[in-house]
Amino acid sequence: MPAWGEVHTFFPGTQYALDVHFLRGEKPGPTVMVQGGIQGDESGGFLTAQLLTRAKVTRGTVIIVPRANPPSIHEHARAINVDLNRRFDKDYNEFYEDRLARLIRFLVSQSQALIHLHEGSGFYDPVRKSDLRGPQRYGQSVIIDSADYKRLVHLERMARQVLAKLNEGVTPKDYAFQLFNMDTFNDRSKYLEQRKSLTYYALSNVGIPAVAIEVSKNIPDLSWKVANQLKATTLFLRQFGIELEVPAVAPEDMKAYPAREVKLTVNGREIVSKGQKIAVAPGAPLDVRCEFPAGTAPMNPVTAVFASDRPGYNLAKSPRLPLSPFQTLDVRADGVVLAKASLEWTGNWPVPEASGPPKFVCWLRGELKLVPAGGTLEAVQGDQLVLEGMWGSKREEVLNLKGYVSRVGLNDGQDAGQEIILDPKSFLPRYAKTLPGGDLLYEVVRETFKANREKFFIRVRPREVQALVLTAADGKELSLAWSPGKPLSLPPGRYTLKDVRGNGPAGMVQLFAGKTPVKAGQSFSVADKDEIVLRQATTFAEMGKMPVSGRVSLSMAGQEKSY
Repeated sequence: MPAWGEVHTFFPGTQYALDVHFLRGEKPGPTVMVQGGIQGDESGGFLTAQLLTRAKVTRGTVIIVPRANPPSIHEHARAINVDLNRRFDKDYNEFYEDRLARLIRFLVSQSQALIHLHEGSGFYDPVRKSDLRGPQRYGQSVIIDSADYKRLVHLERMARQVLAKLNEGVTPKDYAFQLFNMDTFNDRSKYLEQRKSLTYYALSNVGIPAVAIEVSKNIPDLSWKVANQLKATTLFLRQFGIELEVPAVAPEDMKAYPAREVKLTVNGREIVSKGQKIAVAPGAPLDVRCEFPAGTAPMNPVTAVFASDRPGYNLAKSPRLPLSPFQTLDVRADGVVLAKASLEWTGNWPVPEASGPPKFVCWLRGELKLVPAGGTLEAVQGDQLVLEGMWGSKREEVLNLKGYVSRVGLNDGQDAGQEIILDPKSFLPRYAKTLPGGDLLYEVVRETFKANREKFFIRVRPREVQALVLTAADGKELSLAWSPGKPLSLPPGRYTLKDVRGNGPAGMVQLFAGKTPVKAGQSFSVADKDEIVLRQATTFAEMGKMPVSGRVSLSMAGQEKSY
């Protein structure tokens, strides 16, 4: 089979949509995972991982997660709610970071080794030599959790072999990488918090070698950092049995990063000058799109557009209906501010209806909903909800979804303007009313100062799948009842996923053929025993699995690629 690469987007349509690259060579070999960007202020790591997606793998498979935590990259911050690299000691279910951690654990379970790319402060040295160089600094190090884990995974030996080759070409010598053994399994270790980290999880739970490669934030030359981190990554990949050709770091890529030729459109109108004001009609949906023209952004930065009244909520990912004025749109790429666009509001703002109850404004799965006070919004587990405000109000409304906390450390009851995934497992259970059939009922209460206390209800049904709709090679359509745990009998052959029928859109369910994600319209073949697994698209929670009569393999570009 020829070498190939594929990109799959998990959590599509959410604020934390995640691109994962699968690169496979024509020769069989191990699967190794490489990840960067788990903390958004470590640009060296995610740029190195992004550059690696251009590699040609000839033996084995490389799974690459270039930017593991997009919201933190937008803010150029280590964390938004919680540190994602401290969420691997158990299956948390509170914040978006926990859903990302769930997917990352799944990807690690497919791998025989893990390389985690970081950018730390200062320069690691086992002996303190200055404020920037010593055992409390992480930069310019290869971090391991154990020298010789259970006498099966010889991390120190492998790391020293890589370091010997890596440091031959490192200049100046002050920038040489050092081995940093945190000895995390020792209860006397100074770094016990690392027991919550991804490398510790990969080693202790999956039993695979795992290393973290740290470049220094105190080295100003980004090209140098990316080139040397890429060299270190390549050496480890070869140490783990991967054969590949890696592109060189092109100076023009780094000089042009981040690209400035961003295209911003608001309601279909392109913004062409920095001083241009955008005319926006009050009370009408706002469609904001931000992208780079083809070929202008070789490092593939993630883009965001933030309104001045809602920092951190990416309008390029979700629509908005402005109910009160705000001043500017802030355009970013990988957290770097590229431009600010000013708004000019033209026309009259909506006024409350003369009769009838006041109406709550919200978005459910990207669809605009106006719900009267006392009314009920019908939803399904895993749906995306954004509370917008009150129709006809020009105030900053406080809308409280009871049982849900939007902001860590600031439980002020304000849930408006935040992305909420309706997952009852992440809500406080005492605020839910259980209805016949297992549906749950939640209250959204208006708690705006000196405003009438109104409320509406959200009825959340369990997500269900009734059938998988496949198209056989002869064009015949098959509807297969979904019944987790029972065998799914399919004659050997090639099939195309056409639909997933249930009580919500097909896009809210992620299908896996074996461990390989399959999109609607994509083909797979049954040739041996395997299983079909369904997961919720917004939470990555498993919905069940069915064994099939053959081994499942993915078909791309008309060629069968088995797993």
